[in-house]
Amino acid sequence: MTADVPAFGPTETFPCDESSTPFAVVTLSVTVTREQLRAALAIGHAELAGEPPLAELTVTDTRREIEGYLAGAAIFSSDAELQAADASLSADQAAELDAAIDRAYTRRELTPLKTQQPLYRDGTVTLQTLDHGEVVLPEPAWCTGHDSDTVGTLDEVTHNGRHVRAGSIGSHGYVDFLDAFVTHAPYLVQRPEPHPVVSVNLDLNADVDPDGVGRVAHGLRAAALRLERLAAEARHLRNGGQA
Repeated sequence: MTADVPAFGPTETFPCDESSTPFAVVTLSVTVTREQLRAALAIGHAELAGEPPLAELTVTDTRREIEGYLAGAAIFSSDAELQAADASLSADQAAELDAAIDRAYTRRELTPLKTQQPLYRDGTVTLQTLDHGEVVLPEPAWCTGHDSDTVGTLDEVTHNGRHVRAGSIGSHGYVDFLDAFVTHAPYLVQRPEPHPVVSVNLDLNADVDPDGVGRVAHGLRAAALRLERLAAEARHLRNGGQA
């Protein structure tokens, strides 16, 4: 019945009591009516003395007010019953309840990540995997190796080429804003990747003077040229060539 109803949130995590020690974050999905949304927003906005005006609320602000009211109302209701519920429990009942909570909400100990110890031989690499044990895989000549990789599942095995960077000189010295490289994850199952692709990471956010703009423009031109070369390299590899 709710399959076609759009879902939103959670926008943020609301603390039940800032003086207590958090144990777990429980996320709920609750279907509400327009009238319930309107009432929650009206009450939440009134608690802020009507500021900022409703017309100036961002989408995030609106959702935060509604979710905050609904979460607060739920916590207030549960707190009203908390002391009575605790007083009615025997020691054995409390222990059983805590055991059930520990099973459901206590984080399992994570297995420490192990670093790969690859063995390279005749165009192949031997790697350890969590789901297939030791595997021998083709190792393309353009791959920079797996010595810093951690042991994961077979579908996580990725071949990465040399990193290409570009940047500009700013008030804090030279800063990279482009990091790109040829990459291939040939064993993906959910989203198969039959051919190498180019990973492009751009990060540029600065206020600069006119001379600085010129330096940024120079860096962007260099970045464009280097990306075009990487694209040509990836296209060559897709056509069966070797880097």
